[in-house]
Amino acid sequence: MNKRFFTFLFFCSLSLCATSVVEAKLIQILHTNDTHSYLDHYRHNESLGGAARLKSLIDYYKSKAQGEGIKTIVMDAGDFTEGNLYYMADNARKVFEVHNEMGYDVGAMGNHDYLMGTSDLNKILGEMDLKFSLLVANLQMNSDFKNIRDKILPYKEIEIDGIKIGIIGLTTNDILFKWRLVGVKITSPYKAANYYEALLKSRNNDFIIALTHLGVLNDIELAMRTKDIDLIVGGHSHTALFKPSYGVNKRMKKVPIVQAGMHTEYLGKLIIDLQKGMPLKIVSYELVPVKYEASDTKIKGLVEEANNDLYASYGKEWLEEEIGFSDLKAEDIDGARKWAYFITDSIKEKAGTQIAIHTPFMNGKDFPIGNISRRDLINSFPRVFDLKDKYGWSIYTTKIKGVWLKVVFESLMHLGTPLTFSGINMEFTKNEKDVKIKHLTVDGKPVNPFKYYSVAFTEGIILGAEGVNSKMTAILTNPQNTNYKIWATLEEKVAQAQNLKLSKIGEEGHLYITPNQVIPSDL
Repeated sequence: MNKRFFTFLFFCSLSLCATSVVEAKLIQILHTNDTHSYLDHYRHNESLGGAARLKSLIDYYKSKAQGEGIKTIVMDAGDFTEGNLYYMADNARKVFEVHNEMGYDVGAMGNHDYLMGTSDLNKILGEMDLKFSLLVANLQMNSDFKNIRDKILPYKEIEIDGIKIGIIGLTTNDILFKWRLVGVKITSPYKAANYYEALLKSRNNDFIIALTHLGVLNDIELAMRTKDIDLIVGGHSHTALFKPSYGVNKRMKKVPIVQAGMHTEYLGKLIIDLQKGMPLKIVSYELVPVKYEASDTKIKGLVEEANNDLYASYGKEWLEEEIGFSDLKAEDIDGARKWAYFITDSIKEKAGTQIAIHTPFMNGKDFPIGNISRRDLINSFPRVFDLKDKYGWSIYTTKIKGVWLKVVFESLMHLGTPLTFSGINMEFTKNEKDVKIKHLTVDGKPVNPFKYYSVAFTEGIILGAEGVNSKMTAILTNPQNTNYKIWATLEEKVAQAQNLKLSKIGEEGHLYITPNQVIPSDL
């Protein structure tokens, strides 16, 4: 009898194992992030990237997986708009239209996606029939912006063959840019994640995915501060993760984090094994270069329309006219740094100030190489706030008393954003939390605490200063808009030189400080 009983138990256990195998489900996740309106191709490489190639690659892997019985979720982790001149096509509508046709199921919103301001974002969303779910859980809004309220959701639930998956969207509350949202508040992503993971669990979701625009370090922090998120698909830090990173959650379980670089260079391709009651398992993961030979004809047509709109707005001859030459090469690892110095020097010279400060992340790595067209120059610093201001950011100036210079610089660097300086030297120490300045010199002389110094800033720093802290706002009193456009300023400087020897720009007279990324403790 005991023998028959144990035999029965043995076959029951086999049956349960078989059931578990049957219930295990492979799902493919294709993901992008930080495409930044790179509709035609990746920087410095016309045969790589672009929306049409990317769409064809997405369709290829979806079809291939479907043939193997694997279903696909397509995700974008935000910053699909501002970052390239294509953003200005039909006042950002063309970029939204292209993004809407890419086949995404869900998308997060990044900080560059709301730089146009609340009114324009609300207007565009009202005009769009979104084919994907736009997710931001850490967003609070008033009743004035109906389209933002109705079309941006905190989460999306997807059921695939009996497996229920909850996807939470989270965006950065970057203090340099959140001032652009009037009547809308970006709250702590961590607190929102805690609230919505509990809600989604109460709604019987088997797995929870966070689709984030926070950056890798903050994604690791997100894992640490939550207990039920199974996977993080991220963006914002422009990190090409060729293998998953991991954070450890409150249950001491490892949470995989993936991110696919920037500017349509890669498509993230992830196969996960989902089995109810078991941890999410990664079966395979890779970043696929967007070199697919085919180009989706519909997307290609939309990109062409966007290009034609830019020609109508700016003039084709004006955009494509060659205005100079750069000796930098695409492979120059210090190319972006040298171009950032050139920008900082140019605004200092144009404004006639003693000091200039620039945020090099705002020019990125699309520095000019070879023959420089006006369009190349714009894309080397593609910054726009108001859509009606189609010639980009201006130079701002102010005067700061010597005693306050140290406070201003330390406050700016506390943001964790790299800064370039021209006209000033400093001795400083750096730790995990901040940068401490020990000694400042201007024109080779120690800073006089009672003297006022003229300082030039890019528009983004000045207009974002209120978000830094009240002390910064008080110090930067009455900044003046010089009405000198940065694009025009750079063009003037390029035209003067004709043959730019950017490779010769060195560290003398410049500073490039990269603070450690700060994760605010009160978020």
